[in-house]
Amino acid sequence: MTKQGVPPTPKNYTIWFRYVSGENGALNERIDQLIKEKTPFTDNLNEQLFEEFLSECNIDRLEQVRHNIQDALKETASTLTGTGSDAAHYGETLERFDASCNTAQSISDVYGLLSEVLEETRKMKHSFKQVTEDFNTKSLEMDQLREELEQVRKQASRDSLTGLTNRATFFDLLNEKVAEEGTQDPFCLMMLDIDHFKRVNDTFGHLVGDKVIRFVAETLKLSVKGQDTAARFGGEEFVLLLPDTGLEGGVTLCNKIRERIANTKLVRTGTRESLGQITLSAGVAQYRRGEEQMDLIQRADDALYKSKKNGRNRVTPAS
Repeated sequence: MTKQGVPPTPKNYTIWFRYVSGENGALNERIDQLIKEKTPFTDNLNEQLFEEFLSECNIDRLEQVRHNIQDALKETASTLTGTGSDAAHYGETLERFDASCNTAQSISDVYGLLSEVLEETRKMKHSFKQVTEDFNTKSLEMDQLREELEQVRKQASRDSLTGLTNRATFFDLLNEKVAEEGTQDPFCLMMLDIDHFKRVNDTFGHLVGDKVIRFVAETLKLSVKGQDTAARFGGEEFVLLLPDTGLEGGVTLCNKIRERIANTKLVRTGTRESLGQITLSAGVAQYRRGEEQMDLIQRADDALYKSKKNGRNRVTPAS
């Protein structure tokens, strides 16, 4: 970090610890390329690296929402406590009035006690009015906090670069699908990888590479529907989860996606320089009842490898 001039912040430590550990291949490839190109590790670049490779959600924002909810609950509890004390005092006043009525010697005595009850009733009415206003205010605040929390939840399930479902959420969805498979029709899993993506980065730089990744992601978004899920699996690799779809249907859809991408001519913004043909290789596997999820992923990945080995820009069904 010192050699690259990277400030020693918690986020930066996390990035470089993962880099040294080598557990995130895409992160290591990106940093190695940046070092090779002698790109300065600015604050903006460091933040981009963290958001793209390590941040599943905005932790600071989530923590702030959590504190806001706690504060709102504490204030509401305080209001209830105060109202409870007022109600208890009012009850005591009514009990005294009831007891004193039985021993009152004159109308004047009853009138004096009644005046006290009326005064306490007025105070109680004011207290309940205040409570109603406070609860209306807190209700609006809680609605706003719920919306914020929902936004954070969505961010936590999305890949920051593409907006697709992220890897962690994809595994959750796949787990759920496998768990319910006893009552469902077979489904398909596709694994797709951008061919020669390193060449794009080496030739045009990582900003252009990111645009290519976003282009593929947008194509996947336009190609799925209903309960289908498109996710970024890592780097330039993507997955599609297709419920109620057999192997033949999965291969057909995957070929349509492959052809759409291969037939799109991409150019650099400004110079209009062609990026060359962008192609995908893919593997498609249909779930087998009782199969472990990692075995399903491995079969799709093996099929993807065969597509790469046999010339790329093709779709291979898993055996």
